[in-house]
This record gives sequence, structure tokens and C-alpha cells, in this order.
Amino acid sequence: MAKRDYDRYALLRREGEDMEPMPFVRLPDSPTDKYENWRRGSSRFDKFAEKYYGNPFYDFFILMANPRFLNEWEIPDNTTIRIPFPLSKVKAEYENLIEKKAGV
Repeated sequence: MAKRDYDRYALLRREGEDMEPMPFVRLPDSPTDKYENWRRGSSRFDKFAEKYYGNPFYDFFILMANPRFLNEWEIPDNTTIRIPFPLSKVKAEYENLIEKKAGV
């Protein structure tokens, strides 16, 4: 079973201070991205994350790559979902964007 192996809040924690709110960032498009057709009733971001990243806990990256949706419940059937890929690149881009937005 997969476990959380990445703390996306680590950049926002400062010893002795309250944690900064998590800013929303949009992950940029890349030619290495993957795409999946959304199937209402069977598709889920955690399943896509497991398939492409080997861990369902990276589903938030997929949400950030598809900012027109606030959650999975509002995605229409047959919508093309972008999966940012590969994971190492996605993490680096995410951390860079968070650092810029949060002023870390």
C-alpha cells in the first residue's frame, strides 16, 4: 500500500511561526504531460496518480494541472484531464512556484 512520502506543506512551515496558507498554483503545460479521458463514476484523480506516479497521494498535482475544476464531482464525462509528467519534474516545478508565491 502506498504511503505519503511527500510533504507538500514543508515549504510553508517555519519554526515558531504559524504556517502560511497554501497558495494555489497552476502547473504549466509540458510536452511530456499525459492525458486521460474522464469517465464519470469510475475516474478519480487518486487512480490517475497511482497509474502515472505510483502513489495515489500525488492526486493534488493533477488537480492543480486542471484548475477549471474545483473538485472531481463537477467534471463532465469525456473531459480530457491533463496529468503533469514526469513526477520529478512536477515536484520541482511545484516547489519553485510555491516558493515564488509564498515568498519562501
